[in-house]
Amino acid sequence: MDATMSRRAVLTQRTVLASVIGFLAAVLVPLAVPMLLPVASAHDTLISSSPATGESLEQAPKTLELTYSDEVLNLSPVVRLSNSAGEEIFTQTPAVSGNTASIDLPALPADSYRVQWRVVSSDGHPIEGTVDFTVTVGAETTDDADTATDPASPTAAADSPQPEPTPADQAESSPAEQEDSGLPSGMVLAGATLLLLVVVVLLVLRTTRQRAGRGRDH
Repeated sequence: MDATMSRRAVLTQRTVLASVIGFLAAVLVPLAVPMLLPVASAHDTLISSSPATGESLEQAPKTLELTYSDEVLNLSPVVRLSNSAGEEIFTQTPAVSGNTASIDLPALPADSYRVQWRVVSSDGHPIEGTVDFTVTVGAETTDDADTATDPASPTAAADSPQPEPTPADQAESSPAEQEDSGLPSGMVLAGATLLLLVVVVLLVLRTTRQRAGRGRDH
């Protein structure tokens, strides 16, 4: 009789143990697993530009505006403009405001142009791309334009090519990327879940053995 009761007690405790483990797994594992999965790429993208890519303009544009899907970081943005011969016209830093980056353009003659841009996405990763457009008539040459292109004028000095930021400079100015070096929170949560399961299993097994021992004594 005592042996039968002891076996029933063991079976009952095993059933309780399985139920507890199943409950904890159902509650905690769905919380931990998504945090262990690789984070999907969520880089911002260029959604529009003025001039638009592939656009043909009779009048040379005075400004370039790039609009992104989210706010970009003002960390060493770069815009490079070149003509159809591949000659670089300038490399400058655009003004970043929210999800737009803009820059003034010099007087452009009739030609095909390529804009190469690079900014830092809101998630802290650099993104880049190109915008191609064509000017069919071009800007008229005026005395003001000649003055603006005079090497001795302050405007020309401001429009002079600037050195392109190196990868080392970007690494130093992009704290969002450096913060990823810590221990992933998903691993911490998964470890805590596993530890909790082990503790519960040990407690249930200990209780089962104690009750089985008392059953044999009686």
